Amino acid sequence: MFVRYIRGPKSKRRSRLRVGALAAYIDSFVSLLCQRGYTHVTRRAQMGVFADLGRWLERSHVGLKDLDEKHVEAFFQARWQRVSDRRGKGTIKALLQHLRQSNVIPTAKPAPPNDIDFVEQEYRAFLTGERALTQGSVEQYLRIARRFVSHWFKGGSVRLHKLRAKNVTEFVLADMPQRSRSAAQCTTKVLRSFLGYLFQQGRTTTNLAVAVPTVPGWRLSQLPRFLEGRQVEKVLRCCDRRTKMGKRDYAVLVLLARLGLRAGEVAKLALDDIDWQAGELLVRGKGTRIDKLPLLQDVGQVLVEYLQKARPESSSRSVFLRSRAPFVGFPGAGAISWIARSALARAQVYLHHRAAHVFRHSLATQMLGNGASLAQIGQVLRHQHVSSTEIYAKVDLNPLRRLALPWPGGVL
Repeated sequence: MFVRYIRGPKSKRRSRLRVGALAAYIDSFVSLLCQRGYTHVTRRAQMGVFADLGRWLERSHVGLKDLDEKHVEAFFQARWQRVSDRRGKGTIKALLQHLRQSNVIPTAKPAPPNDIDFVEQEYRAFLTGERALTQGSVEQYLRIARRFVSHWFKGGSVRLHKLRAKNVTEFVLADMPQRSRSAAQCTTKVLRSFLGYLFQQGRTTTNLAVAVPTVPGWRLSQLPRFLEGRQVEKVLRCCDRRTKMGKRDYAVLVLLARLGLRAGEVAKLALDDIDWQAGELLVRGKGTRIDKLPLLQDVGQVLVEYLQKARPESSSRSVFLRSRAPFVGFPGAGAISWIARSALARAQVYLHHRAAHVFRHSLATQMLGNGASLAQIGQVLRHQHVSSTEIYAKVDLNPLRRLALPWPGGVL
């Protein structure tokens, strides 16, 4: 069967690929690669690695049922001594997963947990059970907590009772210079939560949460970063809509610019979230919040163009997929932000804050300039609190001019 998927002389291809204990599974694995959308050129390269692994298992006298990540690493170390091409790890990783799902090799044994893992598991249970945080917030808290614990207990046993106030301040001072102000504020907030939890559990002798320094951040102290209307259009025009990737990126940017969606909301958008009959879009926002937005005509046309002409065939229900196999949905907001940053760079629009959220600020600013009230902007952006929209009052220049005091000697 595999000859249908791998182009080349049949006899020669059979002899090269049907080698060793893996030979019986080549057909099912090649079928899997085809289902994931890999081209025949990519499949040929991947099957070359597949055949090399089969020959290595024979030479090394490793039984197929013993194959695991440790043997795979040894195989690549041996292969790289004679082959300069370092690709192929993703292929073998997919092969291991395929063999495990087919019950050919046993499921991988999890690595034995260390002390940091135990602390993380306990804190995760607290955040989920007691604080009832969403999965995204839990992962963010755990990343910062692990960063703090790993900073002081590198490779050794975790002795939390030895932590002192100076350890907290030293970590914050070392960590903050590489963070933005909002990221620094988030870090200190999580540290207070984590250190307070440790004290409640009796893991520390004193409540070290009080030792976490405060990051200055006065409310509404900054102006929202935004693009002018002509800049937004310039960024949209820079997408090459003659290509499939260009159509996809253009559709992503239109959702950001016309509807003010967050990057994570675009990444989570599913085919079932588009109600073509009612002309509505289901948006899965922060936490468990779900909103419905009207599907504007120009936004709908862009989505139709992408779905009909550029979206790869895939079993995934995500609207936006990777441009290369395997054709699956984006793992999170980072991929959408990368699309936005790339488009801004192509359009030569340079901002200090070059991420997807700048389009959300730009939409609010344009609405304000067209006479929309702050309450209307809050509805479009789906703000839960009026205070979240108040920052846009700082860029509403006409009302601000009426409030400005005359400058001595100036002209009104």
